[in-house]
Amino acid sequence: MTDSSQPAEAADSSIDAATARRYVAGQVGLFLLTLGHALLTWPLPETAALFAGGVAVAFTVEAPAIRAGLFTHSLRPQLAGVPVSILLAWPAVVYLAVRAASLVVDGPLAVAGTAAVLATLADAAVEPRAVGAGAWAYAETIPGPSVRGVPWWNAAGWLVVVFVTALLPTAV
Repeated sequence: MTDSSQPAEAADSSIDAATARRYVAGQVGLFLLTLGHALLTWPLPETAALFAGGVAVAFTVEAPAIRAGLFTHSLRPQLAGVPVSILLAWPAVVYLAVRAASLVVDGPLAVAGTAAVLATLADAAVEPRAVGAGAWAYAETIPGPSVRGVPWWNAAGWLVVVFVTALLPTAV
């Protein structure tokens, strides 16, 4: 169902400079804190797999989706339309979800599945505010429900991408 409390023109608005700086600083800060934690508490190969691999997975998914016109980003700087801070935030969020999931379930598939759900729920809390602020906007090219400017397929994408990214440390 589409939430009509957000006007359609909000998706077309651009983010103001101060808010954009806060988003970027928060994403980069989250990356640095989680990477630092991982370097202190995880083996280096697993840390490299999750963080470097996570950036690669995020880029592999985000760039073609942007080229296809599914969404646009307003945050800068960008690489092929993908904000660098978004590329850094992906593995940071996955890392937190993996660490939390590993406290309650065992085994790589269970951890990856639980992490995917946790990260997707976290995104569901953040995404509508970011869209409302103009950090990014979704096109209405894929039919189906949306909530506060966020289409259903965003959650589906998060579940799949986080699941794959969460498995990267097990590959080393």
